[in-house]
Amino acid sequence: MEQLISKYLKNELTNAEAQELKRWLEKDALNRKVFENIVSEWHLSAADVSSAKDRVMQQVRQTAVAEPVQHRTTVRRWMSYSVRIAAVLVLAAGLVFIWLTRTGIRQDDAMIVQQEIVYIEKEAAYGQKLTFELPDGSVVKLNAGSKLTYPKTFASKTREVSLTGEAFFDVARDEKKPFRISSNDVMVQVLGTSFNVRSYPEEDNIAVAVKTGKVAVSSRVNQNQVILKPAEMALYSADDQSLNKKIIDDNELSVFGWTDQNLVLEDANFDVILTTLSRWYGVEFDVAQLHGAQKQFTANFKNPSLTKVMESLSFAYEFDYEIDGKKVTIY
Repeated sequence: MEQLISKYLKNELTNAEAQELKRWLEKDALNRKVFENIVSEWHLSAADVSSAKDRVMQQVRQTAVAEPVQHRTTVRRWMSYSVRIAAVLVLAAGLVFIWLTRTGIRQDDAMIVQQEIVYIEKEAAYGQKLTFELPDGSVVKLNAGSKLTYPKTFASKTREVSLTGEAFFDVARDEKKPFRISSNDVMVQVLGTSFNVRSYPEEDNIAVAVKTGKVAVSSRVNQNQVILKPAEMALYSADDQSLNKKIIDDNELSVFGWTDQNLVLEDANFDVILTTLSRWYGVEFDVAQLHGAQKQFTANFKNPSLTKVMESLSFAYEFDYEIDGKKVTIY
């Protein structure tokens, strides 16, 4: 944890490291006390920190003075709490002392510590899509059943966000601050471009498709990397941890269509179709009986109603259905 706190003080935390530090701070009040003391003492010189540490140790020794027997239980409880707090102060001072010693920072080289990073979380529920702007002016379209986490301000050397699900990014160009997307086992890095990332937890593959510009896609597992140009996409397989590049088919609607309310089903079996419709419309399906569910289905709908889609499916798969609010029964 010393390393994460040190990187925080230097403003070098990655998005994942910032989340880890945040979890550690929220885990225990004493952890936050350690952190606050380190930050508050950061302006001190090595000698000042050493002196502060000696004062804290003296307080610990004074706390250990024996008390009358009749008050022993109460005193022990109070001592236990006091010693814990004192230990926190010692740890805080010690961490700063170690860091100052290693880096050689003097009092006249004092660093200004930034405030704690504030994260914003945008989530599109099933049946919902969101379009919003990031602090740098980049525009994000978030598909149904997806979530994006990003800092309120891109204060570090990179612009890092975390994605679960699917989103289309139109990234504002900034050569000094690369834009990075962390999504499960894949890291996507760009300077300024537009592209789509699909990474739903329940799906085996992660897909990154480029519309304009250039994108680097890397595997966190084996460090493999591919560079994508327009009309190219990368497919990462969680099963064998492979990362491959392919050309996007002539029908780009299958990748980018959802951003313009095009519901595209391409050679999809019935399970995939129901999952897609659940996200798109925010409904649940109850399938009583169905024959030929493995038959593949291809269709392209422009901003369709649920009834229109179900009519097409019922004809192709030969079933009856009933829509009752957010529940669809197939029989």
